[in-house]
Amino acid sequence: MRIIRKESERDSMIDLKELKKMRERAGLTQTELAAKVGVSSKSVNCWENGTHIPHPKLAKKLNWVLSQLLRKNEEKEISTD
Repeated sequence: MRIIRKESERDSMIDLKELKKMRERAGLTQTELAAKVGVSSKSVNCWENGTHIPHPKLAKKLNWVLSQLLRKNEEKEISTD
């Protein structure tokens, strides 16, 4: 499920079907991701299960947080090779 509220928010697009995989690749629990985004762990759980979608501002923040964490993990992997 891709979320695009309006064209100007294309950069906040996040694939909720991949959210759990992205979170796990970033090495975070639902609670840790929730704290970084500023929501409850129940919200993260609902997004991962597809029962709710995040508000556009939260989707943008979620996308930013995960992309930063995944980028850091990739840099660590490269530096240890």
